[in-house]
Amino acid sequence: MPYLTRVKVSVLSALLLIGGPLLAVSPKFQDAIKARIENGYAIVLLSNGSKAIAPLADLKADDRAFLTQLSIDSPLAHGNSKVIVAKEVVVAKATIAASTVVGPVETVQLIPPNVPRDQIGGTCMLYARVHWMDIAGYYVNDVDIYKIINNADAERPFDTPGYYAKMDNMVMQFHPSLHRWTPKTDAFEWTRQELRKGRPVLGSFPREIWQDLPPGFVGKHPWNGGSVGHQIVINGFTWNSVTHEGTFHIVNSWRELPEFDLKTEAARGAMDVEYSMSPKGEPKESVAQTRVTKVTLLKVVGTMNLYQIDTNNGAERVAAADEATARAMVESSDAN
Repeated sequence: MPYLTRVKVSVLSALLLIGGPLLAVSPKFQDAIKARIENGYAIVLLSNGSKAIAPLADLKADDRAFLTQLSIDSPLAHGNSKVIVAKEVVVAKATIAASTVVGPVETVQLIPPNVPRDQIGGTCMLYARVHWMDIAGYYVNDVDIYKIINNADAERPFDTPGYYAKMDNMVMQFHPSLHRWTPKTDAFEWTRQELRKGRPVLGSFPREIWQDLPPGFVGKHPWNGGSVGHQIVINGFTWNSVTHEGTFHIVNSWRELPEFDLKTEAARGAMDVEYSMSPKGEPKESVAQTRVTKVTLLKVVGTMNLYQIDTNNGAERVAAADEATARAMVESSDAN
């Protein structure tokens, strides 16, 4: 009698000699010659050399009893193979469409949003954030946008309680890496530096700049956005290092004017910048936390004091009610 057949017969015979009723073993397990029970599974070696695996909880009572006894009488040893889970490699989204230097003129242009949006009423703050995230690789669906808009006054949503919190939640649900501008650097130079890294910048026009827009748009849109005026995204620039002239490329949320170039001369004093956003998948930067080393009172301005704050990252001037507040403002400015 062949060896494998003898083993199979001997195992079944042993089970019969245990006593009790005959086990009704399923056909797929009747050729089993070895078994191992671990982590809630039965791993079985069949007489033809193949293996089977089955959750114990899914087995019939007779199959489970048979395989359990088989694992004791003829245990299946562990193999030498190992399962290695490779670490997922996340590739940062490519956001730079063009980056050139011709003579003294540098040009950097990021990709546009995949979906150009036309704001509803005064919702420029919301739609600018959607464009900003879109460029960086984070996509918000229409349902989530309308959930925010439908629960706010569309013409003056910034006056609706909870509107700002909902916009922040819309952004932060993706856990993006944000970088806040601080007065430690010139706002426009900081913006150019962030764009060179492929990071779109969230900005705003705190006052009307109709005279600086392309002709034909004067008075077509009310000036919305509460204290920020009108929210936009900056996704490109040109800069002449000799003449110190250039432009910023603006992503807008008006159907009639989705994008335009604004001269740096017109933007100075008329455009504020707030945050940049790293492309999805970009490794986090290691940045030294700002620490104040010296605070100097420069002068009193009304009810506020103007301080010069020296830090490990440079010096800046801050208007605050007292020294402690000025110090806290600077040391907290690195928070995203």
